[in-house]
Amino acid sequence: MAKDKPTDSLDLLDADYEHVGRHRARKTAKDRWVELAWLTFASVLLSAGGYYGLQYGVAQLSSPQPTHKIVNGIDISTPITVIDATGTRKYGSSMGQLLLDAGLVVPYTRYLDITLTASSIHIQDESYRPLAKKIVKLLGNMKIVLKPKAKYPIEVRLGKGFTAPGE
Repeated sequence: MAKDKPTDSLDLLDADYEHVGRHRARKTAKDRWVELAWLTFASVLLSAGGYYGLQYGVAQLSSPQPTHKIVNGIDISTPITVIDATGTRKYGSSMGQLLLDAGLVVPYTRYLDITLTASSIHIQDESYRPLAKKIVKLLGNMKIVLKPKAKYPIEVRLGKGFTAPGE
């Protein structure tokens, strides 16, 4: 329990709240609401900045942009998708690996249950034609088809009657 102290001259003065420091002034309800609003704003700003900063960092680390690798005027960093529609399901991965061994980028190999009548290479843009010609040299004679609405930039479609190089 606190001990009583003797009254001195400062205790006898009336409280003068207009001339005291801010730390000693009594807070009104308005002051408390303004303080709560600033704290809420700062919390939202810091939380959103941290969340979106983390999302941006994760996105950059998980899917980095490919570096363009130009060899003899051909951008060999363009992703190539191999689609095996031969009906045998035996050429997709081996042809994808053959392209990978040649230094090309093959992120996807797909297998279709339908059979295509002929093998071809579908390109989205005319600028991919030199790379498609390089693929023709590696995999054998295929028709190059310009198809702007193709799902992938370059699609190597293996159809019925396809034979692997060296078979």
